[in-house]
Amino acid sequence: MPSSLDWFLTLAVTWIVTGLFIDAHEHLLETVETFFNPWHGIMYSGAVFSAVVLAVATVRNRRPGQTLWEAVPAGYRLSVLGVAGLILGGALDSIWHAIYGFEHQLDLLLSPPHLLLLAGLFFLAVGPMRSAFLRPPATRLVDQLPMLISMGLACHVIQFVMQIGFYPEALWRDRPLPQAEFQSEQFVLSVFLFYKQALEMMIVVWQSLLLAGAVLYLVARTRLRFGALAIVCVAEKLWVGGELANDINQVLLIALSSVAAGLLGDWIVSRLAPSLQNAGAFRFLGFVVPAAYFGAYFTFAVPLFGGTWWDASFLFGSIALAGIAGVFVAQLLVGGFQARPTS
Repeated sequence: MPSSLDWFLTLAVTWIVTGLFIDAHEHLLETVETFFNPWHGIMYSGAVFSAVVLAVATVRNRRPGQTLWEAVPAGYRLSVLGVAGLILGGALDSIWHAIYGFEHQLDLLLSPPHLLLLAGLFFLAVGPMRSAFLRPPATRLVDQLPMLISMGLACHVIQFVMQIGFYPEALWRDRPLPQAEFQSEQFVLSVFLFYKQALEMMIVVWQSLLLAGAVLYLVARTRLRFGALAIVCVAEKLWVGGELANDINQVLLIALSSVAAGLLGDWIVSRLAPSLQNAGAFRFLGFVVPAAYFGAYFTFAVPLFGGTWWDASFLFGSIALAGIAGVFVAQLLVGGFQARPTS
């Protein structure tokens, strides 16, 4: 059973991440010229809430003769350091803005105070997951929710910096200008097409590595209930998908693809029991989940967006490439496990 601290910290991190991605959306699409805005208010009120929750839990957990550091609940020491980094990063961010102004495009992803803030948020976010690993596996899906959401939100912190690698720009409305209609611009259009497709391939690989990594890490560490992987897949992609979306159908496309990939992964877990010991099924799971995500993405793109502009080779090859990336992650985990000394 998760503790009340697990639930409160999951709420706090959800609160902070929501504010973070709303703030990023405003920076990308609007002009932000003040540190004291509603989106920062959401983020930093969540940070204060998490600090208070951790402080209260530590004080209540303290035994005679213990230091406060020794009294931090099991699994949450990194979270204490994380909330300190988060608050320090926020304070430095206000100074940074006072000196250098406000970011409006991709520079907001690499601002040093933002990177410190994100590092702190990551270690704060993994607390409920680390706590869950110290207990026997929960027997109900609802009791696994803090662990699952924690994993998804931790991946979102990583994706915040790498959000340029999220949407593969494969929808029909994203198609490049046809070269046949612009004969005088053949060279420019061919170069643009090359770099566009190269970036899209890298996006497929990056998203597959992150999705497979989250799924396989959880499957390797604990026993999951049916529906757990669907929750992880949605929790890993929904916030960044919403931030970068132009309309509700894009968010729906991400949600449906995530649910489809997660449910197929849940079915494999329930039927084949993949694990580091059952390496064949583990590799199969690593292939199927990212491949299913992109397969579902292109399938649902037909009714929602009229399909894709990618040709058959690029389309089906990308789905296969996604699965291969997942197998790569699985093999790293299996190889590391098999290489451990048995004595």
